[in-house]
Amino acid sequence: MNKQIKYYDLLVSSRSFQKFLFVLFDIILKSIRYFTKLIPLERKGICVISLHKLGDSIFTFDAINSIKNFYGENVFIICNEDSLPIYELIHKREYLIPIPKKYFHFGDRYSDSRARKLLRSLKPKIIIDLTGVMTSASLIFNSRAKTIIGFNRRIFKGIYNNFKEFQLGNHSKEIYTNAIKEIIPIRKFEGYIQSKVNSDRILIAPFAGWISKEWSIVKFIELAERLKDNFNICLIFDDRRFNEKVIKYLNDKKINYVKISSVSDLINEIRDCRLLIGNDSGPVQIAAILGKYTFSIYGPTNPKFHLPEGEKHFFIQKTLPCSPKGHERLCFTDGGKDGCPAFECMNNLIVDEVYEKSIQIIKSLN
Repeated sequence: MNKQIKYYDLLVSSRSFQKFLFVLFDIILKSIRYFTKLIPLERKGICVISLHKLGDSIFTFDAINSIKNFYGENVFIICNEDSLPIYELIHKREYLIPIPKKYFHFGDRYSDSRARKLLRSLKPKIIIDLTGVMTSASLIFNSRAKTIIGFNRRIFKGIYNNFKEFQLGNHSKEIYTNAIKEIIPIRKFEGYIQSKVNSDRILIAPFAGWISKEWSIVKFIELAERLKDNFNICLIFDDRRFNEKVIKYLNDKKINYVKISSVSDLINEIRDCRLLIGNDSGPVQIAAILGKYTFSIYGPTNPKFHLPEGEKHFFIQKTLPCSPKGHERLCFTDGGKDGCPAFECMNNLIVDEVYEKSIQIIKSLN
């Protein structure tokens, strides 16, 4: 198995080289911050940097709720375009600043000058980084903000006035609260977003943030086919992900489905369901925040860190010797992103097992 080499792996492979780079980058980044802050500028307001996919955006809700409680409602949030509808669930649209995808480069690792100009236009006094990767570092490194709070890789420490390295905690939500808890009192986001409550529809969302987290689409369709005679079943998918052969099969088998083209569409469809069945994915987290029941299929990720909290959320996982354990968020292949020789955790989970668990959950709801 060929493991993908990441830029940060090169730093940790040599202790002496690592120390040299840390010192060098500290000097460079602190100098940039020092001289940019000397330029006269009226600084005002708070700006949160939260450049995440759907599920991780929801994991920031506790941290953002704490920030708003501490500083007031008028906090700017810089986010990805796709995550804008997620943050609209809890924040005023006028304070949400989406960054277009074309402003990111090198696999979304680098924010270009247009993104930095957008941040500069806000004239923030305080920046709170809840992203914690090179993408946010490249966005804020030359900001004139008086104070920058947040977490990131050690090599970017020189950017921050109050810096934390990545700290996991007991759930993925704590990654973001741990970054601010020494300065800002933590106040959890409580309750659910209002949505339709009398629906009997069961949505099946077969996709995830990366392919190794996805149970087979063929198995999801078979599951829908077995459930549809007794329950109001509907598959939901991005209209770019299914080909015409799949659509024809669904039509021939009279399996209900809905095609969506945006995150707003996804949210609206989830509002009109009672239960969502899916992978460890953004749709599951959206369903949870909308107060829906969820049933998640886990493979290379650890439900301890990703399963929505509360009694309305269920999961199934084919546990193997290589499955993540204890305080491991992901399996040894970085959740399958580094390549896996077999993907047995997903391949060995058969439709019968998921079907039986689904029936148990649906009966318990009734």
